[in-house]
This record gives sequence, C-alpha cells and structure tokens, in this order.
Amino acid sequence: MLDRKQAPETYEIDAVTLQIAQVQHLRNGARLHIIHNETQPVIRLDFVFKAGKWFEPKPGVSDLAVKMLLEGSKNYTAKQIADKVAFYGASFENNHGYDRTELTLYCLSKYLKELLPLVCDVVQNPTFPEAEFNLLKQRTSQNVKVQRQKNNYLATHAFTKQIYGDNHPYVFGYEENAFEGMSLDTLKQFYQEHFNTANLDVFVCGDVGELLETELVAALEQLDLKNPSEEQKPLAVISTKPQHEELVEIPESLQSSIRMGKRFPLHQDEDYLRLKVLNEILGGYFGSRLMRNIREDKGYTYGIHSVISPKEHDSLFYIGTDVNYAVTENTIEEIKKEIVKLQQEEVPEEELHTVKNYMLGKFVNDFITIFDQSDKYKNIVLHKLHQDYYNTYLTTIRTVTAPELQALAQQYLQLDSLHTAIAGRKKEKE
Repeated sequence: MLDRKQAPETYEIDAVTLQIAQVQHLRNGARLHIIHNETQPVIRLDFVFKAGKWFEPKPGVSDLAVKMLLEGSKNYTAKQIADKVAFYGASFENNHGYDRTELTLYCLSKYLKELLPLVCDVVQNPTFPEAEFNLLKQRTSQNVKVQRQKNNYLATHAFTKQIYGDNHPYVFGYEENAFEGMSLDTLKQFYQEHFNTANLDVFVCGDVGELLETELVAALEQLDLKNPSEEQKPLAVISTKPQHEELVEIPESLQSSIRMGKRFPLHQDEDYLRLKVLNEILGGYFGSRLMRNIREDKGYTYGIHSVISPKEHDSLFYIGTDVNYAVTENTIEEIKKEIVKLQQEEVPEEELHTVKNYMLGKFVNDFITIFDQSDKYKNIVLHKLHQDYYNTYLTTIRTVTAPELQALAQQYLQLDSLHTAIAGRKKEKE
C-alpha cells in the first residue's frame, strides 16, 4: 500500500539518449533527417533554409520573403493553401530567424501524402502576387508602428544596436520606415539566391513508416532550387558602440524598460555551458537573485530575467525588466549589486544545489516529446555541436563548482563591459 507520508524516491540524472536521425543526402543536394517515433500518429516536417536576417540585403527582406511563400504558388492561391491545410486539420507555418528561415508542417501521418504536393509547390513555385505583397507590406508596416509604441520593443532595439551597430542583422526589430520602398523584385531575388536545395535541411519526426518515407524522399527530390550566383554572403561586421547608458525618451510614459548586457561566447565555447548555470543563478528562473531582490524585496517590478541568446555567429547575454520610471536608476544599481556579489562571494552550497536541481528537472521536462527531441537534434546539426552535447550539458550542471562560477562572473560580467538601454523616462533630479 502506498505510504503517503513517505516522499517518493529521487534519482540522479546521469545521461540522456537523444534519438539520432537517419540522414539521407538527396540527389538535389538537400539533406533529409528522419527521426522515427510511432507513439502518436503525427508528423512534423521542417524545411530549414539559410535565408534568415544574416543574409538580407536590407532589413525586413527575409521576413516578407518567407511570408510571401504562403500568399500563392503555381497551383494554389493563398486561400486554397489555407483551406486545404485546415481541411486536413494541419498547421503550416513560416518563421524567419536571425540565421535561418523555416517552413513547418504539422499533420496526422495519414494525411502527409495529401499535403506534400501543396508544401512542395509552396517551396518550389511561389508566384509572389503583387496585390498580396502590397497588403502584406501594409500590414507589416502597421504592425511595426504598433510595436514601436511599446517600451520593451524600443529598449531591445536600442540595446542590440549598441551591441552590434546600426545595420547588423542581429539587431532586434525594425525602424518605423523599414518597409517603405521595399520592392517585390527584391523579395524575388532574395528567394532565388537563398531558397536553394544546396543549403536545405529537411527535418521530419514522428510516425514515418517505410512507405511514407519512400513517398517523402520521392517528393523532396523533385525540388529543384538552385542558387544562380553560388556566392556566400561575407560575414557581417560587428561595430560595437562604446559602453554607455542610452535613453530612448518617452516623455509621458509611466514605465521604463531596461536592457543591460553584452556579447557572450558561442555555443561551442568551453565556458558556454557553465555560463548558463551562472545566468540561471542571476536571473534565469523565478527564484533567481534578481527576482528575489528586485521583485520580492524591493517591489520594483512584476518580473525580471536574464537570458543567454545563442545564434550561429554570436551569443547575447542580457537582463530585461519593466519598472516604474521613478525607480529606473535604483533598479539599475540593484542589478549591478547582484552582479558584484557574484564576483565577490561564492554561491552558497544550498543555493547552487537548488539551481542545479531546477535546471536538471527543466531539462528532462524539455526532453519529453518527439518534437522536443527533434528540436534538440536540430540544434546540434545547425550549430555544429558534438553528438554528446546534451550529456556534456548535464555533466556540467552536476559538476560545476562555486569557485568556477565566481571566476566566470569576474571574467564575463565586468560592469564596465555592460551596455545599457532604457526606453521610457527617468525620475527628474530634485
């Protein structure tokens, strides 16, 4: 009989087994990654192109280009695409990122055969109808204007411009007039140069039987997308501005959004995983030091967080929060105090133990579904990480020490290396 007075046993997480995909190099140059799982009769199909912001000739091109793919193809109008996807209870989404652009289909495995012709037609034969382009550009411009009324949008935009320079592809968001003068020909050229099978990775996970796999390979090998120039875009130049505090003034605002941070090592760096533990202690979860101080103790904010955002060519560490404008400077000072404390004092054993357990538990929770595992595998492929990366992550969490974290704080979190951007206003000096 179950004794409810006795806590359940706990077990140490030693390692995880990430299901490695079956990889096929297709005749057209694309790479197909298949992760089989018959637990549920569902499939996710990801088309991943090297066509993100990194490759843009001007801001916004990759965003509009991938959205235009769903606005009409050789055999389907935008309405027909939407109607057919809805008829089969599926989802067909687009997402443009900093480094890659993705098209993702979710569907029941029994309907993949019916949806594949549509998906391939969208990828292979977009028509870029002008009427839909004009409407899309208008909607996007209006959305940017709305977003630029928000303090947190303006703060993140200003902060990333400090880090990378005004025109770098890793700058968050857009200027208000970014889409004015954008031509349809620019989008077509971007599509022709960057949506090609030579740089295409297709990730499929779920209930992919032998017959369905054969049909999938046959359909994907019919794609014939080639880069006419075969030229690689040179690496973007990072022109970091001098460290300072920048204020995007919003005179009537009652709140200020604060962003503070700097560039961090890449995914592959030997310090990266230990820095994730340090970040978790500082502001990575609800019980973090920043939350306890600035939310629970001082009552300055509903929430504050710190994040490490890895990209293919750089990583960004930043702290973000929204506060009443009157306590803007006080909040910044408290953030600095918490950073200095990490540099001057070792993390207590009990706190470090709590953070480690939280991170291990969250990792396991993020590893449950086949879609989660596919995301982990995709991360390894796209960032060129070693196959045992996630076991190394677990080992790092379990074994990192307080002295190591203190040394990392001293090396990477020097106050004079941090950039700060504020959108809102400050309390007038008395």
